[in-house]
Amino acid sequence: NRTTHTPKNPAERRVFLFAMNISTRLRIPGPALSLMAFCIALNVSMGQIASLLKIPLYLDMVGTILCAVLAGPAPAMITAIAANILAAPLGSPSMIFFIPVGITVALVSSAWARVGAFRRWWTAIASGIVLGVISATVSAPIATFVFGGVTFAGTDLLVAVFRGAGFPLLQSVWLQGLTSDTIDKAISYSLVSSVIAGLPSRLLLRFRSRKDRPDVSMES
Repeated sequence: NRTTHTPKNPAERRVFLFAMNISTRLRIPGPALSLMAFCIALNVSMGQIASLLKIPLYLDMVGTILCAVLAGPAPAMITAIAANILAAPLGSPSMIFFIPVGITVALVSSAWARVGAFRRWWTAIASGIVLGVISATVSAPIATFVFGGVTFAGTDLLVAVFRGAGFPLLQSVWLQGLTSDTIDKAISYSLVSSVIAGLPSRLLLRFRSRKDRPDVSMES
C-alpha cells in the first residue's frame, strides 16, 4: 500500500507529490514512502521550533537521519531536499541553499548505519560529532558567500562572537558550525538511536531489501 497523507496547502502538496513521484520512479518500497512523508514533516516541524526559539541548534535533520538509517540514501536524500524546499515558504527561505548539506547528511548517515554506528548510544553520538564536522565544512562556504554569515537563526550569535574575537568571516562561520553542528548532530543521532532501539525488529526489516539492510540491531 503506497497511499500517504498529502498536505492541503497547494505549494506543499506540489513538493510532496513531486517527492513521491521521484520515489516511485526509483521503485522505493511502500513502507519507505510512508516513512519519508513522516520524516519530511519531522524535519520541517523541528526546524521551525528551533528557529522560533532562537537556540543555537538546527534539529532539522532528525527526519533525514531516521530515513537514512531505516530506508537508505536515496529516500533520505529525497526527504532532505523536499523538507528544505517546504521550509522556504514557512519562514526559512535560506534552507533551499543548504540542500547540499541535507544530501551530505543523508549519505553519511546511511553509511554510518551500514557499519553499525547506531547499535550503541555512544557510537551514535561519536558518529554524530563526526557528521557535525563534515556538515560545518559543507555549510560554511554557503552561509558565508551567499548570506554573509547571517542566516537569521539562533546560530548567528555565535558567528558574531567569533567575529568579535578577530576571526575572518569564513572562519567565524566555520567555527560556529563546528560548535553548533557537532552538538546538533550528536543530539540528533542520539534521538534516532533511541527511536531505533524502541522499534521491533520485524518493523525494521520492512524498509530495505536484504542486500541493503543496515546494521541496527541494538546492543546493551
